[in-house]
Amino acid sequence: MSQRIRDEETLLADWTALQPGQPVTLRAQSPLYKGEYVCQVLERTADRVRITMPMEQGRLVLVPVGTIVTLQVDTPTGTAELRAQVVDRRGGRERSLLLGPEPQPPGYLGTGQRPAPCRTIAVTSGKGGVGKTVFAINLGIALAELGKRVCVVDGDLGTANVDVLLNLTPQYNLAHVVAGEKNIFEVVMPGPRDLIVLPGGSGLQELTSLDDRQFNRLLTQFDQLERYVDIMLLDTGSGLSRSVTNFVQAADETIILTTPEPHAITDAYALIKVASKDQPNLKLHLVVNRVQDESEAREIARKMTFASQRFLEQDLRYLGHVPEDPSVGKAVRLQQDLMSSQPRSRAAACLRAIAHRLVHEDYEAGARAPAENGSGAPKPAPGEGLPFLQRVRRLFSR
Repeated sequence: MSQRIRDEETLLADWTALQPGQPVTLRAQSPLYKGEYVCQVLERTADRVRITMPMEQGRLVLVPVGTIVTLQVDTPTGTAELRAQVVDRRGGRERSLLLGPEPQPPGYLGTGQRPAPCRTIAVTSGKGGVGKTVFAINLGIALAELGKRVCVVDGDLGTANVDVLLNLTPQYNLAHVVAGEKNIFEVVMPGPRDLIVLPGGSGLQELTSLDDRQFNRLLTQFDQLERYVDIMLLDTGSGLSRSVTNFVQAADETIILTTPEPHAITDAYALIKVASKDQPNLKLHLVVNRVQDESEAREIARKMTFASQRFLEQDLRYLGHVPEDPSVGKAVRLQQDLMSSQPRSRAAACLRAIAHRLVHEDYEAGARAPAENGSGAPKPAPGEGLPFLQRVRRLFSR
């Protein structure tokens, strides 16, 4: 019998020896993950094994799909090392890694097909102080509860504070990735409920200063991140600045947040007007925050959607509301997310309803609001079909 056949038989025997509850030591074949992580086998099939998510000092270790790993396991014949690949990842209560016994094609997620494109959703507002960042964080967690892999990108170039609200202490941000000093997976941080946070700083605004070689390197890293997540939530700044409108125009879709105050509604309408001036077929959603009840939110939404369609010829879909709830302020003061600290609150229930609509109803990423050209066919959005990062760079370069 050849050495190769003996090695394959030994590997197969070791793989089938894995049993639920058995401890294994995981080492990732990557310079980003240098430690050894003790995990536990959850279940095994003929060619797959699911293990608990690696942890380090109480925090999840974000091992991307496609990473080659080594499992060290005790077998009846001694200690063996098995080579495998991360082919899928679950979040929420079932957080775990699914491993395959052999390397799979890049981007493989256990279905034999490339992963679905990552949805990029900007969260913005016409003015500050309406609860935009708190909303973005908790919406991300609500989406993660539905099984989506979500990354919140702190794109507020002036007062980035996603990390502050979650009591995180990032050493690096996106600017370090842009400068070529860090890999993007060295910068992202694990948040609550499997949420991933990418501290932004001024990184996205610096894209215009990169040469083609630097930009292509960054584009490759963003492509890796987009393959890892299903939804990227971009917490933008507020107001009518160019950086805000650029992110709105570059995203696949945008959630505009307002409150019942007249000046907040007026500023939100002004943002829609400015953003849709150069790009009239944006996919926009409206969320009314801090309302007394649903009827108040629906009345505000009715007036705004009518004005947007009538005077701007821009579709605006009402996505839902979040009530005035003291639980939100309590969670902010504790630097905790609402979904974990106050899961049964009214606000948390409404956030889950909004997340459900984004995932399960007609809010899935797809065709933008129709804007016809001379032939009667839908007019494509500028840069549509390009990766998000290329759209951002194009807009900031204007």
